Formats: sequence, structure tokens, C-alpha cells
Amino acid sequence: MGAARILIRTQQFSLTLLLLLSSLFACAETRLAPQHEIIAEGETQLSAYFSIELSGNGWLSPRVLKVYHHDKPAKTLLGVARFSEHASRQNGYAISNDGKTILYFHQKLPDTDGLDKPGGLYEFTHGGDDKHLHRFINNTQYLPIQLPTHILVFNKLKKRTDSFRMDSDVFLRDTNGNEKRWQPPAQ
Repeated sequence: MGAARILIRTQQFSLTLLLLLSSLFACAETRLAPQHEIIAEGETQLSAYFSIELSGNGWLSPRVLKVYHHDKPAKTLLGVARFSEHASRQNGYAISNDGKTILYFHQKLPDTDGLDKPGGLYEFTHGGDDKHLHRFINNTQYLPIQLPTHILVFNKLKKRTDSFRMDSDVFLRDTNGNEKRWQPPAQ
């Protein structure tokens, strides 16, 4: 009886979460790109304007995700961030349906190929600017669901006033500029 109850609660949770996300980020066309959910080693072209490169084995050298902008003939490094071997696409980047806007993380790491800018969450639009959206964030929040490719998940860090500890809230952001705090449905 207990296993059946857990199964029903799990199904209710999944359905509630799906309904919550669909109402938060309604869009005319939602693309899922399963080939990008688990990011492959090496360079992957995401669109005519952007590519990513995953390198490092995680043991002797940390796994790093690099994001590039392509503006023929130039290829410019936009961001570098550590990337867990257990992370999926939604922890690394989000790309718009037309392929012209990307959300990505940047961390100040020792080997950033000369890229000197503050760490945080960024949005870059081809033909536009590189916008620094949030400074105190991280990309280590895992959700039990697959998000559409134009949405990513991140933690906003906040210092507790009563200690040296940090707390965080989970947020979802899409490439249209919509950002919502995510809370798991009540069980």
C-alpha cells in the first residue's frame, strides 16, 4: 500500500510541476533538444551564432563549459564556468528558439583565456549587447524535469544576516527575459 501511495504522489508532483512550468513560460513554440540535455565533450554548434565547448575530465582538470559567439569570421569567448559531470543542459545555458539569444554562466577561474569580467549570469543577443543579469548566483541547482532549451535554472545566493552562511532561492529564466522563483509544489 505504501509503494502505491508513493507512486501516486510522484505522479501528482510531476503533473503539478509540468502545469506550473507551462503556465510560467507559455510560448508559441517550445523546442526540446534532447541531444543537448547531456552535453557531450568537445565543441557543439548550437546555432549559426553560438557554440559551447565542454572540456576537462573532472578528476585532474575541472570540467569547464565555454560559451562562444560566432560573428563571421570571428569567434569570441563569452563565458567560462565549471560544469559538473552530473549536470544537464539547463545548468549550463539556454538558447532562444531563433538561436540569436543565449543565457550563460561565467565564473572567474584561473584559466579563462584572458576573459576579464565579473562572474554571474549573462544574456547575449547577436547584434546586441552582453548583459550582466545577476552577480551572486550558481549553476548547481538540479531539477527532476527537463526544461525547454530556452529556459535555464540557477540559484540566487543571499547572505544570512545572522551568520556567515549563505542561503539561496531557485529561479528559472527564459531567453525572453521572464524570470520566476521556483518552488516545488506542496505535497
